[in-house]
Amino acid sequence: MAGAMSLRLIRPGGREVVDITHLYQVITWAGTVKQTCRELTVGLAVPKDGSITPPPLEEGAVLVLSQGSEALFTGPLVDATTTTQSAVVDLYGLDNGRFLTGNKGWYQFSSTTPEAAARTMCQDFEIPVEQLATAGVGITRKFAGVALDRIIKTMYNLAGNQNGKQYLIRFTGDGRLAVVERPTTASLTIRETMGVTNTWSISNLQNSVAIYTSEGQLVRRIQDKESIQRNGRLEHVIIQRDGEDASAEAKAWLEEYGLQQKLTVETLGDTRLRTGDGVLLRDTGSGVSGLFWIDADTHTWKNGQYYTKLTLNFRRLADDTEVGTEVR
Repeated sequence: MAGAMSLRLIRPGGREVVDITHLYQVITWAGTVKQTCRELTVGLAVPKDGSITPPPLEEGAVLVLSQGSEALFTGPLVDATTTTQSAVVDLYGLDNGRFLTGNKGWYQFSSTTPEAAARTMCQDFEIPVEQLATAGVGITRKFAGVALDRIIKTMYNLAGNQNGKQYLIRFTGDGRLAVVERPTTASLTIRETMGVTNTWSISNLQNSVAIYTSEGQLVRRIQDKESIQRNGRLEHVIIQRDGEDASAEAKAWLEEYGLQQKLTVETLGDTRLRTGDGVLLRDTGSGVSGLFWIDADTHTWKNGQYYTKLTLNFRRLADDTEVGTEVR
């Protein structure tokens, strides 16, 4: 992406904007598929000799990271550390996802779509909205003192169980909530890497799922027979509700707890590479290629260099958040 990187500090209440780009030693901007908030970690060099006015690191300040004219990150300064023994000042910020994870609500929704529920909560807590994906499925659920991000994830996940779609919660670079349908194809291609590490694991393997009734009667087993032949049987149990078929849930469990294969890829910096998206890896140097999903991304600016580190998964795993209770 064209344009120079810049870092600004907005004082509480927006009363002053201070450019601190010239002070940074290292900046790390990162996110993972399991976390609602993206993180910003900054190391500043602030000499003790008075040659530079120290930035106003106040409670209530906001950090803004931009690339050219595009804001990448806007969020509250959460931690600031200074010491008399060093000129280095450490800053840590979270994007506005903090207002979803840090606020709990009491809600009962009746045949309410996820997008309508999310809009209601954002209005109640004054959280700005960019877009809310249209799931179009009515959900009935009660949430008693539950974090807002977990409510939104649950509502969209329950809808996804019916419409077959997956959704991502993100915040735009200028701090607005965006719930988007998770893509099913690659948006970018990586052709050159600085390093690729390939890891596979069966540490959490479960290759058999036994489905029982609430009275303890075995309904059926769904198994990965090839995995059982290789590794022996490792079984999970699902209790099937009356009138329901848990086969799809069992198959999803086998997929999630099957062979785990992930790649760690280091490449030249590209702010478009973000958690949740798909990428085509065409790396002739490592011999690894194919469609992968970004489980985590870390972008680092240091010593005038910018590079990106990705954790890639060959499977597009669904978020399994499900909280609240059914309403009868």
